[in-house]
Amino acid sequence: MRTAIRVRAVRGLAEWWRSRRATAAVEFALILPVLLLVTIGSLELGLIMFDYHRVSEATRRGLRTALIQEAIIDLADLDATPITCTGPGNVSCSAGSIESSASFDAIVASMQEIVPRLAAENVIVTYTNSSLDISGNGDTVTPLITVEVTGLEYNFVALTYVSGLSTTLTMPSFDTTRLAHTVLIES
Repeated sequence: MRTAIRVRAVRGLAEWWRSRRATAAVEFALILPVLLLVTIGSLELGLIMFDYHRVSEATRRGLRTALIQEAIIDLADLDATPITCTGPGNVSCSAGSIESSASFDAIVASMQEIVPRLAAENVIVTYTNSSLDISGNGDTVTPLITVEVTGLEYNFVALTYVSGLSTTLTMPSFDTTRLAHTVLIES
């Protein structure tokens, strides 16, 4: 009799254990899609944040390059209206004469060292008159230089495998501004 009770107890315990394993498998099957979505979403968010930082750093590097390069425009043309330069292909500026298109190319090249997919049409360089004249008689100009990245898209890594979803995200515009060195305007 004791043996029969033990056998029944062992069988009952084994059935309970098998039913628990099946329950765990069902629970895991229900949780797995959510777990994968959170994991892949976290990975993608980390990649977006990394790319955001890279583009921001590329903008700062472009500004540093703009500060040490020759000005793109003739600074004597700089008045109250900012002059904006863009350059897919040849550099074009909103006003004034172009002094050095090689400077624009150098700015873009330095930025592409950090973000290789960055193109010249994504970069805008703006010169603004800061109205600081150390000579006191209009013989000098101290420009504010702004380098901006706009229209750059982030291509999702994990979402490219999910059909029906957009696989690109347009990143916000990035800009950095700094006061340049004072330049003597030749009469």
